[in-house]
Amino acid sequence: MLMLSHLNYDLPVLRLTDSVAKALKTLRTQGVNALAVVENKDFIGLVSSEILSQALSPEQSLADLRTHFSTFRMEEEEDVLASLPWFDEPNLDVIAITNAEGSFRGYLTKNEVGNLLLNSGVENKNGGIIRIPFQASRDSLSTIIRIIEEENGFVVRSFFQEPNVVLQVQTETFGKIISNLERHGIFIEKAFVFGEQLEVDQDRFDHLMRFIDL
Repeated sequence: MLMLSHLNYDLPVLRLTDSVAKALKTLRTQGVNALAVVENKDFIGLVSSEILSQALSPEQSLADLRTHFSTFRMEEEEDVLASLPWFDEPNLDVIAITNAEGSFRGYLTKNEVGNLLLNSGVENKNGGIIRIPFQASRDSLSTIIRIIEEENGFVVRSFFQEPNVVLQVQTETFGKIISNLERHGIFIEKAFVFGEQLEVDQDRFDHLMRFIDL
């Protein structure tokens, strides 16, 4: 599920010459918390209502706030599932998507990801998604996969999102897999569980549907 196939082209972009007042009005009209600032097709950064509130005057240009922009972006060839940990942030409802050269291509929205997961039936498959900060000198992907498989887990998808590895695991004992990984010294940054689980401590996990706005 590449991001390129699920981009939103309807949301507008902002320019460095736009005023703070215009940017705030655009955010309110579109019902989002942030929009991309683009110049000559190049992604400059993501500006949010929080950043705009720091302006000294509504007539200031966005160029005056450029140092405060978020430069976080994802690339169009990445897997949609890689966005899940980022959409866990309460104030993030869009992600700017670029090509490898940094040219803006469109937005990936939280609602689009939620609808995609529902329509594809991912949430009906028992298992979850694990994000692990990965260091080749310390961690072994083959060891991680072996631990998962020893607990009757199956790695459906794996991909790197530097410096992390993201794994989609199909299993009915997701909680036990997480415990075993941690017991072997594997640090779990985030874990998202979905489907029916035989044993899982719900307080430990961020349930997938908690941060997908349906």
